[in-house]
Amino acid sequence: MKAHKFADIFPMMDEVDFNNLKKDIKENGFDNERAILIYEDKILDGRNRFKACKELEIKPTTRNYEGDNPLSYVISNNLDRRHLTPSQRAVIGVEILPLLEEEANRRMSVGGKGVNKLTTLEKGRASEQVAKQFHTNREYITNAKKLKETNPTLFEEVKQGTKDFSDVKKEQRLEKIKKQREELQKETLEKPTGFYDVIVMDVPWNYQDDSVYDADGFRGTCPYPTMSLEEIRNIKLPARDDCVLWFWTTNKHIFYCRDILESWGFELKSILTWDKEHIGIGRWLRSQTEHCILAVKGKPYFNNTTWSTLISEKRTTHSTKPEIFYKMVDEICAGRKLDYFARNKRKGWDVYGDEIK
Repeated sequence: MKAHKFADIFPMMDEVDFNNLKKDIKENGFDNERAILIYEDKILDGRNRFKACKELEIKPTTRNYEGDNPLSYVISNNLDRRHLTPSQRAVIGVEILPLLEEEANRRMSVGGKGVNKLTTLEKGRASEQVAKQFHTNREYITNAKKLKETNPTLFEEVKQGTKDFSDVKKEQRLEKIKKQREELQKETLEKPTGFYDVIVMDVPWNYQDDSVYDADGFRGTCPYPTMSLEEIRNIKLPARDDCVLWFWTTNKHIFYCRDILESWGFELKSILTWDKEHIGIGRWLRSQTEHCILAVKGKPYFNNTTWSTLISEKRTTHSTKPEIFYKMVDEICAGRKLDYFARNKRKGWDVYGDEIK
Protein backbone atom coordinates (compact mmCIF):
# COMPACT_ATOMS: atom_id res chain seq x y z
CA MET A 1 0.00 0.00 0.00
CA LYS A 2 1.34 3.41 -0.97
CA ALA A 3 1.43 6.51 1.18
CA HIS A 4 -0.83 9.45 0.40
CA LYS A 5 0.90 12.60 -0.88
CA PHE A 6 -0.20 14.42 2.28
CA ALA A 7 1.56 11.85 4.46
CA ASP A 8 4.73 11.98 2.38
CA ILE A 9 5.22 15.64 3.25
CA PHE A 10 6.70 14.55 6.57
CA PRO A 11 9.90 12.47 6.69
CA MET A 12 9.87 8.87 7.82
CA MET A 13 11.35 7.99 11.22
CA ASP A 14 15.11 7.76 11.45
CA GLU A 15 16.64 4.30 11.77
CA VAL A 16 16.94 4.35 15.56
CA ASP A 17 13.34 5.40 16.19
CA PHE A 18 12.02 2.99 13.58
CA ASN A 19 13.90 0.05 15.10
CA ASN A 20 12.52 0.95 18.53
CA LEU A 21 8.99 1.04 17.08
CA LYS A 22 9.51 -2.29 15.36
CA LYS A 23 10.83 -3.82 18.59
CA ASP A 24 7.82 -2.53 20.52
CA ILE A 25 5.36 -4.00 18.03
CA LYS A 26 7.20 -7.31 18.04
CA GLU A 27 7.16 -7.55 21.85
CA ASN A 28 3.76 -6.04 22.62
CA GLY A 29 1.79 -6.57 19.43
CA PHE A 30 0.06 -4.01 17.22
CA ASP A 31 -2.00 -1.41 19.08
CA ASN A 32 -5.42 -1.63 17.43
CA GLU A 33 -6.40 1.77 18.84
CA ARG A 34 -3.71 3.25 16.58
CA ALA A 35 -4.99 1.71 13.37
CA ILE A 36 -3.45 2.61 10.04
CA LEU A 37 -5.53 5.46 8.65
CA ILE A 38 -6.55 5.13 4.99
CA TYR A 39 -7.66 7.91 2.64
CA GLU A 40 -8.27 7.52 -1.09
CA ASP A 41 -6.96 3.94 -0.79
CA LYS A 42 -3.61 5.19 0.48
CA ILE A 43 -1.96 5.55 3.88
CA LEU A 44 -2.79 8.93 5.38
CA ASP A 45 -1.29 8.18 8.80
CA GLY A 46 0.75 5.25 10.04
CA ARG A 47 3.43 4.75 7.37
CA ASN A 48 6.08 3.73 9.91
CA ARG A 49 3.76 1.32 11.71
CA PHE A 50 2.70 -0.18 8.38
CA LYS A 51 6.34 -0.65 7.33
CA ALA A 52 7.22 -2.23 10.69
CA CYS A 53 4.27 -4.64 10.47
CA LYS A 54 5.20 -5.60 6.93
CA GLU A 55 8.76 -6.43 7.97
CA LEU A 56 7.45 -8.41 10.97
CA GLU A 57 4.82 -10.14 8.81
CA ILE A 58 2.05 -8.85 11.05
CA LYS A 59 -1.29 -7.75 9.59
CA PRO A 60 -2.13 -4.31 11.01
CA THR A 61 -5.58 -2.94 11.71
CA THR A 62 -6.73 -0.28 9.27
CA ARG A 63 -9.64 2.14 9.14
CA ASN A 64 -10.80 4.80 6.73
CA TYR A 65 -10.36 8.49 7.46
CA GLU A 66 -13.82 9.97 8.07
CA GLY A 67 -13.00 13.63 8.50
CA ASP A 68 -13.39 16.41 5.95
CA ASN A 69 -9.87 17.91 6.09
CA PRO A 70 -7.19 15.23 5.66
CA LEU A 71 -4.37 17.73 5.08
CA SER A 72 -5.16 19.59 8.29
CA TYR A 73 -5.28 16.27 10.13
CA VAL A 74 -1.83 15.19 8.87
CA ILE A 75 -0.25 18.54 9.74
CA SER A 76 -1.69 18.76 13.23
CA ASN A 77 -1.01 15.11 14.02
CA ASN A 78 2.62 15.19 12.93
CA LEU A 79 3.51 18.57 14.41
CA ASP A 80 2.23 17.43 17.79
CA ARG A 81 4.06 14.10 17.99
CA ARG A 82 7.18 14.42 15.83
CA HIS A 83 10.47 15.77 17.16
CA LEU A 84 11.27 18.10 14.26
CA THR A 85 14.03 20.71 14.19
CA PRO A 86 13.20 24.32 13.20
CA SER A 87 15.00 23.67 9.90
CA GLN A 88 12.88 20.57 9.23
CA ARG A 89 9.72 22.48 10.07
CA ALA A 90 10.70 25.17 7.58
CA VAL A 91 11.38 22.83 4.63
CA ILE A 92 8.22 20.85 5.39
CA GLY A 93 6.30 24.12 5.56
CA VAL A 94 7.60 25.04 2.11
CA GLU A 95 6.46 21.70 0.69
CA ILE A 96 3.06 22.10 2.30
CA LEU A 97 2.47 25.64 1.00
CA PRO A 98 1.19 24.64 -2.48
CA LEU A 99 -0.94 21.87 -0.98
CA LEU A 100 -2.48 24.31 1.49
CA GLU A 101 -3.27 26.73 -1.32
CA GLU A 102 -4.70 23.91 -3.44
CA GLU A 103 -6.82 22.66 -0.54
CA ALA A 104 -8.00 26.16 0.30
CA ASN A 105 -9.12 26.76 -3.28
CA ARG A 106 -10.91 23.42 -3.38
CA ARG A 107 -12.78 24.12 -0.17
CA MET A 108 -13.69 27.65 -1.16
CA SER A 109 -15.13 26.28 -4.42
CA VAL A 110 -17.59 24.15 -2.42
CA GLY A 111 -18.71 26.94 -0.15
CA GLY A 112 -15.92 27.04 2.40
CA LYS A 113 -16.95 23.93 4.31
CA GLY A 114 -14.27 22.87 6.75
CA VAL A 115 -12.02 25.87 6.02
CA ASN A 116 -9.72 26.71 8.92
CA LYS A 117 -6.41 28.45 9.58
CA LEU A 118 -4.47 25.56 8.10
CA THR A 119 -6.17 25.79 4.71
CA THR A 120 -6.95 29.51 4.48
CA LEU A 121 -3.93 31.54 3.38
CA GLU A 122 -4.15 35.30 3.08
CA LYS A 123 -2.62 36.58 -0.13
CA GLY A 124 0.95 37.74 0.40
CA ARG A 125 1.14 36.32 3.91
CA ALA A 126 1.39 32.61 3.21
CA SER A 127 5.03 32.28 4.33
CA GLU A 128 4.36 34.19 7.53
CA GLN A 129 1.31 32.08 8.37
CA VAL A 130 3.09 28.79 7.68
CA ALA A 131 6.11 29.90 9.73
CA LYS A 132 3.82 30.66 12.67
CA GLN A 133 1.88 27.41 12.31
CA PHE A 134 5.06 25.33 12.08
CA HIS A 135 6.76 27.05 15.01
CA THR A 136 9.64 28.35 12.92
CA ASN A 137 10.40 31.80 11.49
CA ARG A 138 9.88 33.55 8.19
CA GLU A 139 13.62 33.74 7.50
CA TYR A 140 13.83 29.95 7.71
CA ILE A 141 10.91 29.65 5.31
CA THR A 142 12.69 31.99 2.87
CA ASN A 143 15.92 29.99 3.24
CA ALA A 144 14.02 26.76 2.62
CA LYS A 145 12.40 28.13 -0.55
CA LYS A 146 15.75 29.23 -1.91
CA LEU A 147 17.38 25.91 -1.00
CA LYS A 148 14.65 23.93 -2.73
CA GLU A 149 15.23 25.90 -5.93
CA THR A 150 19.04 25.84 -5.85
CA ASN A 151 19.88 22.49 -4.25
CA PRO A 152 17.01 19.93 -4.05
CA THR A 153 19.38 17.24 -2.74
CA LEU A 154 20.45 19.37 0.21
CA PHE A 155 16.82 20.39 0.74
CA GLU A 156 15.88 16.73 1.12
CA GLU A 157 18.71 16.15 3.61
CA VAL A 158 17.38 18.99 5.76
CA LYS A 159 13.90 17.53 5.51
CA GLN A 160 15.15 14.13 6.69
CA GLY A 161 16.90 15.79 9.63
CA THR A 162 20.45 14.77 8.68
CA LYS A 163 21.38 18.45 8.25
CA ASP A 164 20.06 21.82 9.34
CA PHE A 165 20.45 25.34 7.99
CA SER A 166 23.68 25.90 9.92
CA ASP A 167 25.16 22.88 8.10
CA VAL A 168 23.89 24.27 4.81
CA LYS A 169 25.50 27.66 5.45
CA LYS A 170 28.75 25.97 6.41
CA GLU A 171 28.76 23.94 3.17
CA GLN A 172 27.98 27.07 1.16
CA ARG A 173 30.86 28.92 2.82
CA LEU A 174 33.19 26.03 2.13
CA GLU A 175 32.11 26.03 -1.52
CA LYS A 176 32.74 29.76 -1.69
CA ILE A 177 36.18 29.27 -0.15
CA LYS A 178 36.94 26.51 -2.64
CA LYS A 179 36.09 28.80 -5.56
CA GLN A 180 38.11 31.62 -4.03
CA ARG A 181 41.12 29.36 -3.68
CA GLU A 182 40.76 28.26 -7.30
CA GLU A 183 40.65 31.88 -8.42
CA LEU A 184 43.66 32.78 -6.29
CA GLN A 185 45.58 29.82 -7.65
CA LYS A 186 44.87 31.12 -11.15
CA GLU A 187 46.38 34.42 -10.01
CA THR A 188 43.36 36.36 -11.19
CA LEU A 189 44.15 39.11 -8.69
CA GLU A 190 46.54 41.77 -9.90
CA LYS A 191 49.40 41.70 -7.43
CA PRO A 192 50.82 45.01 -6.22
CA THR A 193 53.79 46.24 -8.22
CA GLY A 194 56.78 48.17 -6.94
CA PHE A 195 57.57 48.84 -3.30
CA TYR A 196 55.79 50.60 -0.47
CA ASP A 197 56.63 52.92 2.42
CA VAL A 198 53.64 51.81 4.50
CA ILE A 199 52.00 48.38 4.57
CA VAL A 200 48.95 47.23 6.54
CA MET A 201 48.50 43.46 6.75
CA ASP A 202 45.43 41.64 8.01
CA VAL A 203 46.51 38.07 7.29
CA PRO A 204 43.87 35.31 7.22
CA TRP A 205 44.98 33.38 10.31
CA ASN A 206 44.06 29.71 10.40
CA TYR A 207 41.75 28.58 13.23
CA GLN A 208 41.27 24.98 12.12
CA ASP A 209 43.20 23.72 15.13
CA ASP A 210 40.78 25.50 17.44
CA SER A 211 37.29 24.12 16.93
CA VAL A 212 35.88 25.58 20.14
CA TYR A 213 36.03 29.29 19.45
CA ASP A 214 37.45 32.09 17.37
CA ALA A 215 38.98 35.03 19.25
CA ASP A 216 37.17 37.41 16.90
CA GLY A 217 33.84 36.00 17.98
CA PHE A 218 33.14 34.06 14.79
CA ARG A 219 31.80 30.56 15.28
CA GLY A 220 32.22 27.86 12.67
CA THR A 221 34.07 27.91 9.40
CA CYS A 222 35.99 31.07 8.55
CA PRO A 223 34.22 32.90 5.67
CA TYR A 224 37.39 33.25 3.57
CA PRO A 225 40.46 31.14 2.67
CA THR A 226 42.97 30.95 5.53
CA MET A 227 46.74 30.51 5.55
CA SER A 228 49.08 28.43 7.68
CA LEU A 229 51.91 30.06 9.65
CA GLU A 230 54.40 28.79 7.09
CA GLU A 231 52.39 30.23 4.21
CA ILE A 232 52.25 33.61 5.96
CA ARG A 233 55.97 33.53 6.71
CA ASN A 234 56.70 32.87 3.02
CA ILE A 235 54.86 35.97 1.78
CA LYS A 236 57.23 38.26 -0.12
CA LEU A 237 56.39 41.72 1.15
CA PRO A 238 56.80 44.57 -1.39
CA ALA A 239 58.46 46.75 1.26
CA ARG A 240 60.97 49.53 0.69
CA ASP A 241 64.23 49.46 2.64
CA ASP A 242 62.62 52.05 4.93
CA CYS A 243 59.09 50.84 5.68
CA VAL A 244 56.41 50.90 8.40
CA LEU A 245 54.39 47.70 8.82
CA TRP A 246 51.10 47.49 10.70
CA PHE A 247 50.52 43.80 11.34
CA TRP A 248 47.09 42.76 12.64
CA THR A 249 46.84 39.75 14.92
CA THR A 250 44.60 38.21 17.55
CA ASN A 251 45.23 37.00 21.08
CA LYS A 252 45.64 33.45 19.83
CA HIS A 253 48.37 34.26 17.30
CA ILE A 254 50.23 37.16 18.87
CA PHE A 255 53.17 35.05 20.06
CA TYR A 256 53.86 33.82 16.52
CA CYS A 257 54.24 37.34 15.20
CA ARG A 258 57.81 38.16 16.26
CA ASP A 259 59.22 35.20 14.32
CA ILE A 260 57.18 36.12 11.23
CA LEU A 261 58.21 39.79 11.42
CA GLU A 262 61.89 38.90 11.78
CA SER A 263 61.67 36.58 8.77
CA TRP A 264 60.46 39.63 6.79
CA GLY A 265 63.26 41.81 8.12
CA PHE A 266 61.10 43.95 10.42
CA GLU A 267 61.65 44.92 14.04
CA LEU A 268 58.74 45.03 16.50
CA LYS A 269 58.34 48.51 18.03
CA SER A 270 54.94 48.66 19.74
CA ILE A 271 51.51 47.07 19.95
CA LEU A 272 48.26 48.89 19.23
CA THR A 273 45.07 47.55 20.84
CA TRP A 274 41.64 48.00 19.33
CA ASP A 275 38.69 48.10 21.76
CA LYS A 276 35.75 46.83 19.72
CA GLU A 277 33.23 48.21 22.23
CA HIS A 278 31.43 44.89 22.09
CA ILE A 279 32.12 41.78 24.12
CA GLY A 280 32.45 38.58 22.12
CA ILE A 281 33.00 34.96 23.06
CA GLY A 282 36.03 33.22 24.50
CA ARG A 283 37.15 30.09 26.26
CA TRP A 284 38.98 31.76 29.16
CA LEU A 285 38.21 35.48 28.85
CA ARG A 286 35.55 36.83 26.53
CA SER A 287 37.11 38.73 23.65
CA GLN A 288 36.67 42.47 23.18
CA THR A 289 40.02 43.47 21.71
CA GLU A 290 42.28 42.88 18.74
CA HIS A 291 45.89 43.90 18.28
CA CYS A 292 48.01 45.48 15.57
CA ILE A 293 51.79 45.24 15.86
CA LEU A 294 53.79 48.26 14.76
CA ALA A 295 57.06 47.13 13.16
CA VAL A 296 59.65 48.95 11.07
CA LYS A 297 62.38 48.23 8.59
CA GLY A 298 65.23 50.74 8.20
CA LYS A 299 64.41 54.36 9.11
CA PRO A 300 60.97 55.19 7.70
CA TYR A 301 59.07 58.47 8.10
CA PHE A 302 57.01 58.37 11.30
CA ASN A 303 55.44 61.42 12.94
CA ASN A 304 53.26 60.87 16.00
CA THR A 305 52.59 63.12 18.97
CA THR A 306 48.95 62.33 19.79
CA TRP A 307 48.06 58.70 19.12
CA SER A 308 48.37 56.14 21.96
CA THR A 309 48.38 52.34 22.08
CA LEU A 310 44.57 52.25 22.30
CA ILE A 311 41.89 52.99 19.73
CA SER A 312 38.16 52.47 20.25
CA GLU A 313 35.48 51.90 17.65
CA LYS A 314 32.55 49.51 17.45
CA ARG A 315 33.24 46.45 15.29
CA THR A 316 31.20 45.94 12.12
CA THR A 317 31.44 42.92 9.82
CA HIS A 318 33.74 40.00 10.49
CA SER A 319 37.43 40.95 10.28
CA THR A 320 36.76 44.48 8.95
CA LYS A 321 39.13 46.92 10.62
CA PRO A 322 38.00 50.25 12.15
CA GLU A 323 38.10 53.49 10.18
CA ILE A 324 39.83 55.26 13.06
CA PHE A 325 42.84 52.99 12.48
CA TYR A 326 43.29 54.20 8.90
CA LYS A 327 42.83 57.81 10.04
CA MET A 328 45.67 57.27 12.51
CA VAL A 329 47.99 55.66 9.94
CA ASP A 330 47.32 58.47 7.42
CA GLU A 331 48.24 61.07 10.05
CA ILE A 332 51.37 59.28 11.29
CA CYS A 333 52.84 57.82 8.09
CA ALA A 334 53.64 59.13 4.63
CA GLY A 335 54.58 57.70 1.27
CA ARG A 336 53.15 54.95 -0.91
CA LYS A 337 50.67 52.82 1.05
CA LEU A 338 49.42 49.27 0.57
CA ASP A 339 46.52 47.55 2.33
CA TYR A 340 47.45 43.86 1.95
CA PHE A 341 44.48 41.43 2.30
CA ALA A 342 42.18 44.44 2.05
CA ARG A 343 38.39 44.19 2.19
CA ASN A 344 37.55 47.65 0.88
CA LYS A 345 38.95 50.15 -1.58
CA ARG A 346 40.52 53.16 0.08
CA LYS A 347 41.42 56.59 -1.30
CA GLY A 348 45.16 57.16 -1.37
CA TRP A 349 45.94 53.45 -0.88
CA ASP A 350 46.74 50.52 -3.14
CA VAL A 351 44.69 47.50 -2.11
CA TYR A 352 45.19 43.78 -2.60
CA GLY A 353 42.74 41.07 -1.57
CA ASP A 354 40.02 38.73 -2.81
CA GLU A 355 37.22 40.41 -0.84
CA ILE A 356 37.68 44.00 -2.01
CA LYS A 357 34.32 45.71 -2.41
